[in-house]
Amino acid sequence: MRQTILFSFLLVSMTFFYSCVKESTPNTNTPEKVTKLNVPSDFKWETSTNIACNFTAQHDTKVEVSLSKEDASFATFIVGSETDDAYLNIPTSTQKVYVKYETKDGNFKTVELTPSGTTMSFTIPEDSKEYIAPQTETLNIQRAIARTPQQNVGTIYYPARRNGWGTLMFEDLWPGYGDYDFNDLVANYKIQLYMQNNNKVNSMLIGIRVKAVGGSIPNDFYLTLTGVKGGEIDEIIPYSSHNAVATAEMVQINPGNNVHTPATFLFKDIKKNDKKPQGAIYLNTERGYEMPESDWVTVAYFVQFRNSIAIEDVTFDKFDFFIANTEREIHLGGFAPSLLGQSVYDNLVANNNNINPNKYYYSQTNLVWGISIPADIPHAYENTDFLKAYPNFAKWAQSGGATNKDWYEDKGDNRINANLVK
Repeated sequence: MRQTILFSFLLVSMTFFYSCVKESTPNTNTPEKVTKLNVPSDFKWETSTNIACNFTAQHDTKVEVSLSKEDASFATFIVGSETDDAYLNIPTSTQKVYVKYETKDGNFKTVELTPSGTTMSFTIPEDSKEYIAPQTETLNIQRAIARTPQQNVGTIYYPARRNGWGTLMFEDLWPGYGDYDFNDLVANYKIQLYMQNNNKVNSMLIGIRVKAVGGSIPNDFYLTLTGVKGGEIDEIIPYSSHNAVATAEMVQINPGNNVHTPATFLFKDIKKNDKKPQGAIYLNTERGYEMPESDWVTVAYFVQFRNSIAIEDVTFDKFDFFIANTEREIHLGGFAPSLLGQSVYDNLVANNNNINPNKYYYSQTNLVWGISIPADIPHAYENTDFLKAYPNFAKWAQSGGATNKDWYEDKGDNRINANLVK
């Protein structure tokens, strides 16, 4: 009897012990909704980062930079005593970059570098071929070069892939949360900065491709170059157009030689698409109404600067893409309102407890209404919470960007393809 009682006591004790262990195990499950994410207060939602290339050389040398030995270069620039440092924008998941230069005997060498922090240092070896700068051109010749990009001395691509697309995704119910499918506007971007002798930027080519419009609010799509004054814009030159309506154009909102506010542009009527399937409520977000890539609106424009621009004034973190209507504008987290003004923003924030009054376009729980990804990725179907399409987005966000930096790439368990429009 005593043994039975002792056995029973031990059994109960062990059951209680294992029950306590089970209850104390941290919950690592993905939340059901974006609004349930527990995001660190200092997280900036950055999927790419600026890198200053602190390169040195005994003589001027042209270098190329790529993300792998097999990829085409996404940056070409001059390294020398009189040139500005180049700034690149690379995915935060980047482990290595590759720098290629020509040697004196006409061969090419490639060096592997590891980015660290916001600076990447490298000394060009002495066997590099010296770069001889062309003679100074007149403004008219510079304009001709802008129309013929391959003749420029240097080029930097955003995102960091030659002729590749990045992706912008917006929710349009700020300061409310909405359904967090991030498909109210999905637009691809590609940007090429063209440089002359001293790594100064004289023009850029910007391409926009509208993949989806899953919102009914009449928002337009804008861009503010926060590091460039409105008076520095000399000319906007249409370059290409595919499926766009006749009224589609890139318009500067604040033109004029003496304008000191940041240059702001409207991509007028690029959301209009005559190939939208009959019966669809939205554009390319509903099941059964998917659109092939060949039916998307794609436009591109040259922007010629009046004077050469320092490259640090056109780093990618100074490209403020946003959506807006007559009542409000919605930016990526951290960008100030630039169209309707501070007072409109302040009034909306004052009447909504969901907004962090100390950080532009962040919620009290540090959520955002727009994200930028340095790759072309598919978007979620209508009313599909983003975590149901990209489950590792939660791990990335809740770690403050420390883990799952490649949450958007097509590998492993990053994507739930059944919930993505491809």
